Amino acid sequence: MKRILLVALFVIVGGVLPAHASFDKAMQDYTEGNFAEAYRSFDALAAIGDYSSAFNIGVMYFRGEYVERDPVEAWAWMQLAASQSGAENMTQTAGKIFAKFPPGAQEAAQMRLEELMHSHGKDKLLADLNPVMLSDEECDIERTPLEKEPPRYPRMELKRGRFGRVVLEYSVMPGGHVRDVTVAQSSADSFAKAAGESALSYRYEPAAVAEPTSGVKTAVTFNIAGPVGNKRRLVAELNEWKDKAEAGDPVAQYVYAYRLGVFRSFRKHMKGVDLEYRTANKWYLQAAQQGIPQAQFEIGRNMVMGRGCKADVKNGLKWISAAAVGGIPEAQKYLATSTGAMPEVERREHAIRWLKNAALNGHYFSGLLLAWELVSGPEQASEEELLLAEELVAAEPVDYFDRVRILETKAAVAAAGADFKTAQHLQQQAIDTAERLEWDLRDVNHRHETYLRSEKWSGPYYYDIELEPELQQASVN
Repeated sequence: MKRILLVALFVIVGGVLPAHASFDKAMQDYTEGNFAEAYRSFDALAAIGDYSSAFNIGVMYFRGEYVERDPVEAWAWMQLAASQSGAENMTQTAGKIFAKFPPGAQEAAQMRLEELMHSHGKDKLLADLNPVMLSDEECDIERTPLEKEPPRYPRMELKRGRFGRVVLEYSVMPGGHVRDVTVAQSSADSFAKAAGESALSYRYEPAAVAEPTSGVKTAVTFNIAGPVGNKRRLVAELNEWKDKAEAGDPVAQYVYAYRLGVFRSFRKHMKGVDLEYRTANKWYLQAAQQGIPQAQFEIGRNMVMGRGCKADVKNGLKWISAAAVGGIPEAQKYLATSTGAMPEVERREHAIRWLKNAALNGHYFSGLLLAWELVSGPEQASEEELLLAEELVAAEPVDYFDRVRILETKAAVAAAGADFKTAQHLQQQAIDTAERLEWDLRDVNHRHETYLRSEKWSGPYYYDIELEPELQQASVN
C-alpha cells in the first residue's frame, strides 16, 4: 500500500484551478519532512481546487504525518480528489483503502466525503471563488485624493532625456496622509527614489474608518514630451497587453489587469479607456485560475476589500493564501497582518511565520514588520529574537520610503534590548520627521513617553489611529 500511495502522491493532476508552481513548493516541503508547512500549503491549495493537494492531505492522514492517523479522513480526501479530477491512479488507491473498511467505517467515510464535497467540490469552489462583479459606483470604496505634488525630475535623467515610470503602493490613513510607501515597479532607481519620497506628502480626504486603507496604487510618469504623447504611449501599451490577454496568455492577463489598476491614477487623461476595477478583476480571475500567484493575490485582495466586486473576505483570503504558498511576499505579508479576531498568542505565531517567509524572499517591508513582532510582544524578547530583530533593522531599505516606521522600529528594538537612551533618540527623530510631513503624531508620542519611562513598547504599531473629532465631522460633512 505504501508503494501505491507514493506513486499517486507524485502525480500532479490538474484541478479546477491549477497551481502547479505552488504545488511543487508544497511537495518540496513534504519530501524534506517539513510536514507542518506542507500540510498548510496543501490545505490552502485544496481550497482553490487543486485536487493533487487534496489527495496529499489524504496521504498525510493515512500516514499520520503532522496530523493524527485517520484512515476514514484519509479516504474522504483521496476520494474527493479522485472524483473531482478523474485521475485513475487516485481512484484505485482510494478504492483499495475503502475496501478494507468495516461497514461502520464505510458509512462514516461516505458522510465525511459528502461534507468535503459541500466545501471543496468543483461546483462549490467555482461559485465561491468567482467574485460578484460590481461597478465602481456600486463599490464606492476609493479614497479621494486631495493633493499629489508631482516629484522633481531626476537631474541626470533629465539631461539624458530619459522617460521613466514608477508604480507606487501605499496605505492611506484615516486622517488622509499616506504611510508605508513602497515602489512596486520602476524603470530606474533614480525615478523610484524621486517618486517614493514625493508620495510621502500625498493627502487624501479624511475618512471615518478604523484602520488604514491598504493597497492603494498610483502610477508616476516622468515624460519630457508632455501628457498628450504620454497618453498615446499608455493606451498603445494597454492595447498590446490586451491583445495577448485575449489570446489566452495568463501572464499577459495578469499584466493587463495590473496596468488597468495602476493607470486609474491617469483617468482624467485617459477618457474612453475602461479602467474600472471590475474589468481588471475579470482578467485577474482568468490568470488566477491558470495558476499565476500574483493574480491570485490581486483578485483575493480586491475580493476582501470589495474593489470592483462584492466584498467577500472568506473566499478572498483563499486566493491570498494560495498566492502566499506560491511565494508572493506581498501575499505572505497580507496574511501576517490580516488576522482578524485571532487570540494574541496565535496571532503573533501566525504573523511571525508568514513574515519570516516574506523576509526570506527579500521583502524589506516584511522584515521591518517581523522585527516589530519579535520585540513588541507581551513578554521580553529572547536573545535569539532580539538578535534577528537587530539584523533586520540594520538592513538598508529597498524600495521602501516610510522613514517614520523605520525609525520607530529601530527604537522599539533598542528599547527591547534595554537601550532606552537610543530608543528615545530614534523615537524623537521619528516625531521630528512626522512633524515635517504634518502627520498625526499620537502614535509616535505614545511610544516616546513609554521609552522615557524606561519601558519597552508592547502592542500593535497602529496603536491609536482614530480620527480627531473635528476630522470625523469634516468627513461626514
